[in-house]
Amino acid sequence: MNIQEFGDKAEALLAAHQLDELEAAINEELRAQKPEAVIPSDPARLWLDYYQARLYWARQNWRAAGSSFRKLLDQDLPVDLRARVLRWLGESLHYGGQWQEQIGVEQEALVLSSVLDDDSTRPAIYNLMGWNHLHRSRYQEALGAFEHALRLCQGTGQKEQEAWSLNNLGVTHMRMGDMVKALDAHQASLAIRREAGLRLHEGRSLYHVATVLVAQGHWRQADKYLRDSEAIARETGDQIGLSYVMFMRGQWEKGQGQLDRSLDAYWQSLALRTAVGSPSLIAEAHWALCDTFRMLGDWLKAADHAEQAAKAWRDVVRPWAAPAVNEADPAEARSGLSG
Repeated sequence: MNIQEFGDKAEALLAAHQLDELEAAINEELRAQKPEAVIPSDPARLWLDYYQARLYWARQNWRAAGSSFRKLLDQDLPVDLRARVLRWLGESLHYGGQWQEQIGVEQEALVLSSVLDDDSTRPAIYNLMGWNHLHRSRYQEALGAFEHALRLCQGTGQKEQEAWSLNNLGVTHMRMGDMVKALDAHQASLAIRREAGLRLHEGRSLYHVATVLVAQGHWRQADKYLRDSEAIARETGDQIGLSYVMFMRGQWEKGQGQLDRSLDAYWQSLALRTAVGSPSLIAEAHWALCDTFRMLGDWLKAADHAEQAAKAWRDVVRPWAAPAVNEADPAEARSGLSG
């Protein structure tokens, strides 16, 4: 197996979100290997295991991805591969809501990328560091990290990371109440993703533009962006992206006074988030259902969803590999689509 050629092929398939084709390519290479000739630290097998973990991640099975990346870290990895594994383990922990563990992983990944002078991984690491700050409402620190990530990837051809950095800046500006800067950043991210053919992420940018328009009270404009985002999420099989679209649809319907339609959208969002298994997102959906039932005067259902939201928030701080030792601070569990 030519590792470089397979790596280039795998990265291209991941960028195009051709996941079935990547799975077939991995299985073909695995079948071609002679089991008796494979040793645990065989370079070809390590890279195949790495792309298998990336495949789990791309399919939004972050717990399986995290487990696979951890198993790789137990091996004697080349330094460049270890840096990549740490970067993607950090992303798995980020999306899975394991933010405390994510910090240590990012720090080691940043050290290795600096040693290797590897600018291909540093923008992603700084973006993840920015999200750690954002989860804790440290907005200035988040801005600094996202702006640094943007500077690192501009002019290097890393369009996906450049667009992600702009996306994250847009989310931060919105949290800070600067809707003009938020909209500018999301529209710049959308333009890059469209030009680069990043279809799944184009849908997510459309969603983010819609969130700003909703916050500004531009309901009709937001409706068009939401519809386009939903169509792309369904086309690309982006379950987590679709869950955000349906959640925002619930917000949109609530703003129009259509509470029954709002409930239907929230229920769809909850089902998608439950399937993905992200406690912070599940909590957010339950809390939205609680608030809507409260507005309808159904206090028992509102209380039930408040209790389920509290349970999910506690799960946010429960490490994947250990029982919970603390209760979650609901403010820490506030979520936002980071893609």
